[in-house]
Amino acid sequence: MAYGHSPKYYCVVDFEATCIKPRRADFRTEIIEFGAVIVDGSNFQMVDEFHEFCRPVENPVLHQFCKELTGIQQDTVDSADPFPVVFDRFQKWLSNRGLTDSNFAMVTDGIFDCNQIMRSQCEVSRMSFPSFARRFSNIKLHYMQIMGIRLRRGQPTPRIPDMLRALGISQEGQLHSAISDARNICRIMEALSRRLRANGRPAVFPNNETLKANWVVNHPSD
Repeated sequence: MAYGHSPKYYCVVDFEATCIKPRRADFRTEIIEFGAVIVDGSNFQMVDEFHEFCRPVENPVLHQFCKELTGIQQDTVDSADPFPVVFDRFQKWLSNRGLTDSNFAMVTDGIFDCNQIMRSQCEVSRMSFPSFARRFSNIKLHYMQIMGIRLRRGQPTPRIPDMLRALGISQEGQLHSAISDARNICRIMEALSRRLRANGRPAVFPNNETLKANWVVNHPSD
């Protein structure tokens, strides 16, 4: 993975989505919480936040498992706008903050936010997949490379609490809250940027993932 020119901005994005347990083949995941934080690419300070809930339309009633996992309650999503309306506001927010496809990189915690959750939502909403999310920066991969971590076969990738703990950062907010997770990813990036600079390396988190063309959306239950 080559470290190149730093983007002017990063946009850290995290989604929470509808889910059920046990899983069901005909259940399509929908985004119910959208959290995003803009990060200055020069100093890794948080610049602005976007946070909204979304009303699911295909499976509008949240299952108990989903409410317990995310802490999101039925009345919260009932009073929210559907995803396409929220996403339109998100795009306007990016534009108002001066972010264009050419000057920012999207950052996620793993591959599922884009390959799984956003793809499923686009299916449900019958909307085109956003161009800026076709290539993105997976903070898990950057973390493992910078920290010198090599996973054994079958070993899971580090979760947000694992990365925070290893970097000596206390967790803020609730796990599986989209905006709390996005903020904590920003804090992980800032800590990793300091490590890179301390070792004489550029503090850059370039895109290291591409949307998988043959990815099968399997709508996981967790």
